[in-house]
Amino acid sequence: MRSGLRAALVTNWPIKLTSLALAAVLWAAVAAEEPTTQLVPVTLIVEPPEGRALTRPLPPVKALYAGSSRELIKLYSTPPAITAVIPDTLTGSRYVLELLPNDLKLAEDADVKAQDVQPRRIDVTLDAVARRLVPVVSRVTITPDTGFTVVGGVAFSPSSVLVRGPDAVVSRIEAATTVPLEITAVRGPVRRRVPIDTGSLGVAQVSQREVEVSAEVAAVSERALLEVAVTVRGDRGSWVADPSTVIVTVRGPAMRVAQLGKDSIAVWAVPSGAARRETGRLTVLAPPGIDATATPDTVQIQRRGDG
Repeated sequence: MRSGLRAALVTNWPIKLTSLALAAVLWAAVAAEEPTTQLVPVTLIVEPPEGRALTRPLPPVKALYAGSSRELIKLYSTPPAITAVIPDTLTGSRYVLELLPNDLKLAEDADVKAQDVQPRRIDVTLDAVARRLVPVVSRVTITPDTGFTVVGGVAFSPSSVLVRGPDAVVSRIEAATTVPLEITAVRGPVRRRVPIDTGSLGVAQVSQREVEVSAEVAAVSERALLEVAVTVRGDRGSWVADPSTVIVTVRGPAMRVAQLGKDSIAVWAVPSGAARRETGRLTVLAPPGIDATATPDTVQIQRRGDG
């Protein structure tokens, strides 16, 4: 019996060995096509807001895929990836990522189907955000047309904005400037939206990207006020001026100039006190936005009662 068994084994052994090898290959091929599921590593890419950084490592992420063994093997050489973008509007230091199978992207074409992501939620911690209220600085130039003037200067609304970002960046920001803008040949009121120059703020963000610039532009007129009294302001005693009245020429926005009277203007002469009679230069005080000059611009000042 033993000799018969040995003879059966060794007879035509090359053919038998080849058959065994072919059977193993056939089994492996069939097994490779059998559907199965496997957990494979996932490359997680988190993009924080510009200028901010994650403060702790991300946990490992895996995905459950279904497919044949032949296809699943491809995922180990080129793992699937998830890219998550944290919104720029985030002001806190904590953000929760929600991971879904639909978020998975394959680098290589594989006939597999994603069924799950583990874990589904990940807590992401970012560095702190600093905030600072800074003034708006104008880089707007308004040039009125001939015969017109800007009344009251240029105003901004709002006059200050909130900037936020990494503390090292925000602490160096003293102001938010507008973009350069030149408005010429203006003959009336100005209302214009002007962008903030965000490029000068680095990675910091601004609460309002635009401000409204406004200015009143009015026609200019000129008018002479006659017999405006000269007031002598002396430290000691009483003084009189010769002449006691002067002509004051006022220039400014037409509507305001038309409303001015002699009482709207003050003309002063201040004696030095070094002599009882001297020449004093006149100072004209006018309402804001009004230019005023006196004719003559000097008077003789003397103590009252001196001849």
